[in-house]
Amino acid sequence: MTPPLLWVLSTAAILLVSGSAAQEEKLCKDNFTTGKEDFVLNTDESVKAGATFLSSLQVTRAEDCVSACCNDPNCNLALMEHGEDPKSINVCFIFNCLYKQKKVCHFVKKKGFSNYLRKSVFNDYLEQKTTDVEDKPPRAAAGQDRVVQPLEDVTLNGIESKDDKKIVKYEWEQVFGDPGAVMAKDHFEDAVTVSNLLPGLYKFKLTVTDDAGQKGSAEVSVLVLTPEQSLHHCLVPKKEGPCRGSFPRWHYNAVTEKCEEFKFGGCKPNKNNYLALNECQNACDKVSVAHPSGRHGPVVEHNHEEECGVPCSPEQFTCANQCCIEKGLECDGEPQCGDQSDENDCTRPHCVDPPETGPCRASFTHWYYNPYERSCRPFNYGGCDGNLNRFNSEDICMSSCNTVTETDVFEKRARFEKQESKNNTVPTVIAILLCIAIFILIVVIGFCLVKGKRKNKNKHQQVAINGRNINSYEDSEKLVYNSTTKPI
Repeated sequence: MTPPLLWVLSTAAILLVSGSAAQEEKLCKDNFTTGKEDFVLNTDESVKAGATFLSSLQVTRAEDCVSACCNDPNCNLALMEHGEDPKSINVCFIFNCLYKQKKVCHFVKKKGFSNYLRKSVFNDYLEQKTTDVEDKPPRAAAGQDRVVQPLEDVTLNGIESKDDKKIVKYEWEQVFGDPGAVMAKDHFEDAVTVSNLLPGLYKFKLTVTDDAGQKGSAEVSVLVLTPEQSLHHCLVPKKEGPCRGSFPRWHYNAVTEKCEEFKFGGCKPNKNNYLALNECQNACDKVSVAHPSGRHGPVVEHNHEEECGVPCSPEQFTCANQCCIEKGLECDGEPQCGDQSDENDCTRPHCVDPPETGPCRASFTHWYYNPYERSCRPFNYGGCDGNLNRFNSEDICMSSCNTVTETDVFEKRARFEKQESKNNTVPTVIAILLCIAIFILIVVIGFCLVKGKRKNKNKHQQVAINGRNINSYEDSEKLVYNSTTKPI
């Protein structure tokens, strides 16, 4: 085969592959649409309700932000802040607004922000936005997905279903899973109780009908844990994650056999992470380290080794070497990827906090890490509270944080400089107060010396009476005595 022919064939192959990739990207972007302009995510409320922060990207075009969200199967919201140029953006944030298939994101009005929504997730919002029909179809809501142990009864309800007039009928049916599950009507018309659930995944469909005969439907999943799945949902340690938020969540402690509250950072959770106490109890009741079988037999010891040679699923983390590990193992403090890439991009949250002296009044020299300078510096610690960006020595500080840079920081540089200057002002203030005290002391001494000289001068100028000088001190004392004791 001649070189020109080889060149033509290789070029054609490259164009074919690139054209196919571009087509896939376009199809993916078609799944997104613009949300309401000048609205920003209320991050605190959304993450408290179960939303997950996925990533922030320094891109300048809205298309690149949407593309990043498009390429993450868990992403359904791309949020961006406008730049000075109307066609540019300053920063891009991508989020997962679903918690067990329930939309949990809350938005507030704020100028300068845009958002793009995945159509399949925000379809009800988009229908409200575009439909002007007087009598709209009902919107079914089957509730959030459930995680339970085998043979646990589950009650499903459609209480959050809505219609602009009236829903007259609720119908439940099983559409996936072991056919041995038994559904029984509850005393509420929108609810059913499902029993005889064996390990596996079940899906149930709710169809609602309004008084005009219009229908709407929604599905809910019930995951009945296998022994292997119980390990991930109940026996893994709690994971705060690399982000710096503080959101109350529940995890199952297999040693105490209790669900316990902890503070979740806001991103990269594992599966032992629940919004509510009863949700945690339903998933993990009676599972323990000593008897990890729960209600369904022994838990198989899990192998944390990476899987190579197969495509990674959305529930897995893709290592830099293209091998796969469980998604919850990313940023857990221990590398599972052979190339350690699962820990490479994990910000140590305490290393990016500005140093805090705390409310107490002691003065201890500790060290904090400045990610802008990539160095550790001393500061005065008051002795209580504060944060964890506080180390006993410079060496410990550097070994803990030396890989963290300014790209990992949400706070502005000024927060670090302000705190540093605040810490530096302590000795300065002490020095100033000392100078003022010395100055006052000098003034007092000078005043006393001047007054003493005047007294001596007055003594020499006293007039002699009967051949002796009058003692001014005794005289003044007698005057005071006489004036206060003289009879009226």
